Amino acid sequence: MAKLELTLDEIHAELLEQLKDIVEVCERHHIEYNLMCGTLLGAVRHKGFIPWDDDVDILITRENFEAFREVYPKECDRRFELTYLNTWTPRVMNRDPAKAAAWTDLFILDRVPPEGIRRKLWFFRLHLLQGMLKHDVDYSRFSLKNRILLHATHLMGLPFSTKWKTERYEKISKQVKTGNDLCMSNGAFELMMHIWHPEQFEEKIKVPFEHLECLIPKKYDEVLTILFGPDYMTPPPESERVAKHLDI
Repeated sequence: MAKLELTLDEIHAELLEQLKDIVEVCERHHIEYNLMCGTLLGAVRHKGFIPWDDDVDILITRENFEAFREVYPKECDRRFELTYLNTWTPRVMNRDPAKAAAWTDLFILDRVPPEGIRRKLWFFRLHLLQGMLKHDVDYSRFSLKNRILLHATHLMGLPFSTKWKTERYEKISKQVKTGNDLCMSNGAFELMMHIWHPEQFEEKIKVPFEHLECLIPKKYDEVLTILFGPDYMTPPPESERVAKHLDI
């Protein structure tokens, strides 16, 4: 399998090429973005990749993503493409299947409904579609309850095409037009549930990331504390320093 053909060093080298290409297109068209999740933590704590991380995470508002989706396929390095790859998260990947283990996720900030039943129903529908879209699930990673739920939603999704499910996911994600409560609508399961506000990402600063310079939120401490807790600058125990998507 392609995943086993790349070392982490090779994955990092490929990811840096993807990130460089994305940043250049964004800067050329004044498209706002910032590093997020593990990539943001890597920028702050390691000035580059977390040594055991194996993907890149970028945060982008819905409006900026629409602009990016329009220009990136036309101007990107021909090695790369913007794809959904049978998931609900847009990704930049290398067209070469041998490099399929390296990808850049684009997490989209969307408005959420007001607190109450409408918000709960909105999240429920997106979670349901996530389950319907998942395939090749490693059920050993989940509790019995979650295994049953994942299997049930997977079965529910079988009659529908991936195209229909991803289009439905996007339609629901961007249907809310007003309000200041935001979430990463395409974040997986619990990641989606963090509620954010525009002021947390409005101001950005450039910081080193390996040999590149990339944007992060000026309020990175607040963002990282929400994501990883107040001790985010302390690396985890060695037993937990493992790649999320790669078994090597």
